[in-house]
Amino acid sequence: MRLVLGFILFFQITFAAEFTYPDFKQCYARNQDSFVYFGSLRAVAVGKNLAIAYSKTKPTHPYIKHDPFLNLYLFSSKKELKPVRLKSTSYLKVGEWIAGMDEQSLFAGNLAKEGDVLNTMYLQNASLEPNSIIACLCCDVYGLGIGKGEFIGSEYIKRFISEKEIFYGDIGARFEQKANKFYVSELDPFYENQKLLVGDEIVKVDGKKVSSLKSLNQKILFAKPNSYVNFEVLRTNKALKISSLVLNRNGGGALEDTFLEKKGLFFTQDLKLKMVKEDTFAFTNGLKAGDQLLQINQMDIKSISHLRQLLGKFKGESINLLFDRDDFQFFVNLTL
Repeated sequence: MRLVLGFILFFQITFAAEFTYPDFKQCYARNQDSFVYFGSLRAVAVGKNLAIAYSKTKPTHPYIKHDPFLNLYLFSSKKELKPVRLKSTSYLKVGEWIAGMDEQSLFAGNLAKEGDVLNTMYLQNASLEPNSIIACLCCDVYGLGIGKGEFIGSEYIKRFISEKEIFYGDIGARFEQKANKFYVSELDPFYENQKLLVGDEIVKVDGKKVSSLKSLNQKILFAKPNSYVNFEVLRTNKALKISSLVLNRNGGGALEDTFLEKKGLFFTQDLKLKMVKEDTFAFTNGLKAGDQLLQINQMDIKSISHLRQLLGKFKGESINLLFDRDDFQFFVNLTL
């Protein structure tokens, strides 16, 4: 889950510089000792002997575990660290003053917009270094900066630290917001016994009214494996109660979410295969990293979202995927 800093005003300071309202100097000084390095990679202390870092590439220094969805790494330190105090982003409101800081600089501004799901990316005109600390005026920390004005929220950091296995829940549905209402927008064709339909309005989740895409998606993402999420929905003005089984999510965040991840296909945003898992449908059919997906059943694919929409429509059918490899085009047949 990523939150975005849209900076209305920018302030950069060094140790000798003066800072104007809102005054984050105290927070800046308080959190400086929480930075630690593992090789050349800067990290932030989150426990007496634990630190986290964001990295798009595998660190050279040994680490405890890795979250491929968020590109997070957890490190162990032999020396005692000074951990930051994490604060839930549920207290953070759009327009609130917050700041991103590293050892050399501090940028302060207003929160412009919240992210709503693992693969939400809002690029703003902000200059935050990866692995900067995102703090409020009370000096508590809302998250970890990952560059370009974005940060990973504290809820995801706490969960990453505490969970033994990397698991995000999936019920085979994706959602969208229209005005103040929330609807099913896409369905995973590989999710069995799906009771939700595209267009269903999600009114309540586990008895609580849905207030945001963020809360709706987190309810599913943070659910325990093989548990059930209970929905109250409106379908053509008819109220229904639906329970959905929570399975393991395969895509999202740093991994694009196409529904084809279950078959070993992992795409970039421009629909090129960035990796193919061994012993999967993709591997046994000879697909390789760099192959470009062009069409499904002679229909051009416009985007990742468009791909998900088409796959949902062909559930239970056999489809032809057209790929291009160095100007050689070929089909791969897949049954959904």
